[in-house]
Amino acid sequence: MSEPLFSKKQIYNMIIPLIMEQVFMAAIGMFDVIMVSGLGEHSISAVSLVDFMNQLINSVLTALSTGGAIVCSQYIGRKDLRDAGEAVEHLILLVVLAGAGLMAAALAGNPWILNRLYGSIEPRVLDAGRVYFGLSGISYPFIALFCCSAAVMRALGYARLSFYTSLIMNLLNISMNAVFIFGFRWGVFGAGLASLLSRAVISLVLFYMVVRKQNMVPVRPLILWRLRRRTASAILSLAVPTSLESSLFYIGRLLVQRVVTGFGTSAIAANAVSLTVTEFLHMPGAGTGIAMITIVGRCIGADEKKQARGYAVYLIGLTYLIQGVCCIGSMALASPVTGLYNLTDVTKETAVRMLMTHGVICALFWPMGFTTANALKSAGDVKFTMIMSFACMWVFRVGGSYLFVRLFPRFGVMNVWFAMYCDWAARAVICFVRFKGDKWLDKKVQ
Repeated sequence: MSEPLFSKKQIYNMIIPLIMEQVFMAAIGMFDVIMVSGLGEHSISAVSLVDFMNQLINSVLTALSTGGAIVCSQYIGRKDLRDAGEAVEHLILLVVLAGAGLMAAALAGNPWILNRLYGSIEPRVLDAGRVYFGLSGISYPFIALFCCSAAVMRALGYARLSFYTSLIMNLLNISMNAVFIFGFRWGVFGAGLASLLSRAVISLVLFYMVVRKQNMVPVRPLILWRLRRRTASAILSLAVPTSLESSLFYIGRLLVQRVVTGFGTSAIAANAVSLTVTEFLHMPGAGTGIAMITIVGRCIGADEKKQARGYAVYLIGLTYLIQGVCCIGSMALASPVTGLYNLTDVTKETAVRMLMTHGVICALFWPMGFTTANALKSAGDVKFTMIMSFACMWVFRVGGSYLFVRLFPRFGVMNVWFAMYCDWAARAVICFVRFKGDKWLDKKVQ
């Protein structure tokens, strides 16, 4: 019997910082929403609608980074450190170029993009959204640099480093929010500027750590970096399907958001607050899913398929345990948590209803549908997860939202959440069937 590649202590030392990192990353948008809430529900709606697009951008850049991290992990698993170092250089170049392209599109398309996506919202919401979107667009290259640098450090086993940098980023963001929003009275502009500056500072620090401080794989001086077809192709073969999956997922969510805007500002605010809170309930699954990239990826690289499956089962079970506890807590605290956002009684009642139903469904289906998908990706089974995600999102969540609104108009914005639950249930069934088989174990990088 082969020696285990990871001890339980190593797994926990990796997972706990990753879960906390995901919490801190999600907290940037949450604190922006909370700290502008005193300006009125139009500010909450504006920041949350743009932050939803920021989540789309962040998910695309994270997915690109994940593709490169899978390659790095599998190279390290087979002890090919020279190619691993080259993969690090290519990953950073490719992701930062993508971030620069997204920045150009956001700045050139503002306010056209907002008008196309949210044309039916109130003028005050749209005006505030344009300001926040402009500052967010400038931050996209820094988000890209942070995502790829953090992915590299996690793949190399430095999970605590990206955790500490995420913590510092949030502390900077909160401090600057307090100064810009409450001190200088800059409102939504202050929230956007605080997020931009905090992301810029920390992404540059983390990049420096990758290039100068880690000692696991050799990384050449920046001036020597060049793109080579072989390494770029290996990364893009995993990164492109993964990023397509993520982008199509969020594009579907944006279309669903358009359904939400049709119910008015109260529904937008309730939906925004509930989504912000529920993002934290997904953090255990997100953290363990990221850990899969390193753990399962290295096992596949070392041709230890039995260990890959065993570690994946353990991590999925752990996600169910932690996320179940979090969901129970969210249901118990739904009323006081939503009370932090200065909502009207009607808006708060809707938000509480969303959180109560979410707690039950999330505990049952989310870990199997999403954490398990990361196990498949870690082995290189990215095309399957892309097709599954595309089908479930567009058939159940997007199609279901429009269908349920027509069939059950009295449920209002809750129809969107019912459609989301159908999406999760379908993903859980499909991932369970795929994971039970062996095909996903034969997809490693060549």
